[in-house]
Amino acid sequence: MTPDSNSTYRPEIDSLRAIAVLAVIAFHANSHIVSGGFAGVDVFFVISGYLISGLIANGLDNGTFRFADFYTRRIKRIFPAYIVVALVTLIISTYLLIPNDYIFYTTSLAASWGFASNIFFSMLSWGYFGQRTEEFPLLHTWSLSVEEQFYFIFPILLIFLFRYFGQQKILALLFLGIVFTVISELKTGEVKSYFLLTSRAHELIIGALAFFISKKIPVKSGKISNALAAAGMALMLGTFFFLNADMPFPGVNSLYPCMGTAMLIYACQTGNVLTPALRAKPLVFIGLISYSLYLWHWPIFSFLRYRRIEIGFWVGMGTVALSFLLAFLTWKFVENPIRRNRNIRFKKAFIQIYAVPAAAFLCIGLYSYLTEGAPKRFPDDIRQLIASYSFERDLTRSCSIRTEDYKKVTLDYLTGNCAFGDLGQNKAQVLLLGDSHAHHFKPFVEQLSRNANLKAVYHVQAGCFPIYLHANNPDKNAETSVCEKHNADLLQIAGNFKFTVLAGFWSSELDENFERRLASMTEEVIKTGSIPVIFKDNPFYEPDLSRCILYKTRGWAAPDKNCNIPYSFVARTQTAVDEIIDKVKAQHPQVIVVDPKLVMCNQSECSTYMSNIAFYKDANHINTKAAALLGEEFLSHVGNPFSDSRIAPDGRHAFGDNPARKVAAKPN
Repeated sequence: MTPDSNSTYRPEIDSLRAIAVLAVIAFHANSHIVSGGFAGVDVFFVISGYLISGLIANGLDNGTFRFADFYTRRIKRIFPAYIVVALVTLIISTYLLIPNDYIFYTTSLAASWGFASNIFFSMLSWGYFGQRTEEFPLLHTWSLSVEEQFYFIFPILLIFLFRYFGQQKILALLFLGIVFTVISELKTGEVKSYFLLTSRAHELIIGALAFFISKKIPVKSGKISNALAAAGMALMLGTFFFLNADMPFPGVNSLYPCMGTAMLIYACQTGNVLTPALRAKPLVFIGLISYSLYLWHWPIFSFLRYRRIEIGFWVGMGTVALSFLLAFLTWKFVENPIRRNRNIRFKKAFIQIYAVPAAAFLCIGLYSYLTEGAPKRFPDDIRQLIASYSFERDLTRSCSIRTEDYKKVTLDYLTGNCAFGDLGQNKAQVLLLGDSHAHHFKPFVEQLSRNANLKAVYHVQAGCFPIYLHANNPDKNAETSVCEKHNADLLQIAGNFKFTVLAGFWSSELDENFERRLASMTEEVIKTGSIPVIFKDNPFYEPDLSRCILYKTRGWAAPDKNCNIPYSFVARTQTAVDEIIDKVKAQHPQVIVVDPKLVMCNQSECSTYMSNIAFYKDANHINTKAAALLGEEFLSHVGNPFSDSRIAPDGRHAFGDNPARKVAAKPN
């Protein structure tokens, strides 16, 4: 996103930047318009690889390359505009974001100044296209961190290639490009790979190859130039319209926009059929302000979406217009003056433009983290409500892992790293497993465990139903999945626990095999000697009502807006799966069923809040404090399934079977 210029200015490259940034903006405004517009970032990477290679190679050839000069130019190019954007987003975020979201924002802010925001975002489970990422104001800085990491490595690599490979450096770069393309392709199934340099290095190397090849074998034929330019433009633009977020990326699919861009850069060394269009002043101008435009557009979209403001045609047009205005002002009054100031040498640039702002933003990030999101930003009357929008952060993935990850789980590991409940007990008696819904029920289970003086452990995996085992997979020829391995590991040690709790977002994947899988897993747990405890799921709803009560309290929603979920929707979406769970329980009397709807719903609706506690953090996940509160309510109104008195000598239990005990959590 931060290209520099070579000695010979090439306006068509600015036009390529313009096309790239317009594609990205169109995608962020409405992904249905330009479904592959996110690949505009890959176009930027190729351009950066080309220009940086030229800058370094020309310096090495002339004997004028100096690391201090190189990084001075990088600092003056990258950080002045970003300081302005960071300050503005900090001010708006301080007013707008609730504590948990503020922690994410300030942590990503600090990470971006440590050249590591891509690593930070890779540690989250959502992924670039995932849940709520569109509300992260600095999500787009991941690409800046990729380039900054590249700037640290690539000069050293080129010096090495110049010294030891000489005329063979193109072959060496080609080999590295192929290696990193293979790595990127192999990692496309991992959420984190989207953000990492190892998955994008081949794109920057393609840009470097475009420079060295164009220098060694310049285009001289007009016919070849026309053919390459036309094919390159078709490949690049075609990618923007035919790729979509459901396709594996980057990997091999990233080669299409990257190769198209490289072909265009190479072909445009000489005049061709596209030259007049690519040198058109409006397009070139957009390219000149593209860096600031990229920096500004995403936070504006992000804040609008955070406020649940629908981005229709006119709002979208206004957002784009504002982005252009801010980009122009930043480019004219911040970017250009500092970039062209020859009096700013390395020491001054490093201290004043990077080190001081970085230290300030790092301190803000640390303060936010230590204070749990700086809650004193808000008045006392809404602080409790805002604080309820919370959930556990397990960035190390100690006890909650991503869909694609696998970690061998042992009893000792769980006891040492994933224990909760009554920690005064020596032996853990409760095992909790499942997907992200099992994770959000952890505080609920903790209330039950503490009340029964039981120690518990947990290990959950995103998107992994606790009923998935290779043995009950209808496709017997299928390879054992990561989820099935994870569940098998936990099942192997389930006999060490009195209770094994199974929870999941059941209705999200209800199919013809669900009942058979649930019955099979239940029987396997019983065989280990553990008592299965099946959590029925909490209500969910679209559109997302999680912030409804918060927005009413802050005056952002109509005071008469109903923030609760119609029970008719809950019955329509969850009755089928609840009946299957009841059927499995009827077949296996020792099974315990826990239904959180008993304390969330009445016959007309299900609550999304109680008193000053919001229940949800998104459309279907429960907040940490809400889960604990629901556990307390369940103990009070229904009872404790973990209490010995609830289990009869013959293994039957009287827990949760009486419909008359159904209690609604009455919202205030």
